[in-house]
Amino acid sequence: MGGRSYNTAMGSALAHPKMTVEEYLVYDRASECRNEYHDGEIFPIEAASMRHGRISISLGRKLDERLEATPCSVTREIRVRVNARKFLYPDLLVYCGEPQLTDEVEDTIINPKVIVEILSPSTADYDLGRKFRLYQSLSSFEEYVLVSQDEPRVEVSRRMSNGSWLTTAYEGLDTSFPIESIGITLPLSEIYAKLPNPNVSTGEQLAKLS
Repeated sequence: MGGRSYNTAMGSALAHPKMTVEEYLVYDRASECRNEYHDGEIFPIEAASMRHGRISISLGRKLDERLEATPCSVTREIRVRVNARKFLYPDLLVYCGEPQLTDEVEDTIINPKVIVEILSPSTADYDLGRKFRLYQSLSSFEEYVLVSQDEPRVEVSRRMSNGSWLTTAYEGLDTSFPIESIGITLPLSEIYAKLPNPNVSTGEQLAKLS
């Protein structure tokens, strides 16, 4: 999750006794920041950078527009239960049909179809490795979209019919990337428009995208 970082990048949890799932949910719902849960340990997620926030807003808005006439919906800041002892927070997710929620608070879902993470150097290894493997345990999960916040680049990993995963990279502001499981294609230029840092695109290019 780019722009956001875990304390010691998942190296250590908060310094307090392990929590039950019930204790974690009470703690997380009252916390000022979001917290992931791994086998009793709590890992707080720090605030997002400006670039991360802009990409998340732009991508979320474009997904919402494309999905308006479909049975699928995009959401953010919702907890994903991948198993009884692990709860994660993606940057964005898409579910289709009715959301399968774990309780009446309606803040934990178990049936995402597409998961989006915005990468940063501090969290890329986690998002590409352990977190991706955990998401794969969800039977509803079909595509994993990894978005760089430092350059116009998106990687999409798709679950194949034999259970393996195929990853394709898309680079450049003149490129589009498909999310096949929900039948949409998005231009990278729309995702990287209006960023606060000119590294992704020149000011002239951004003005044309506004």
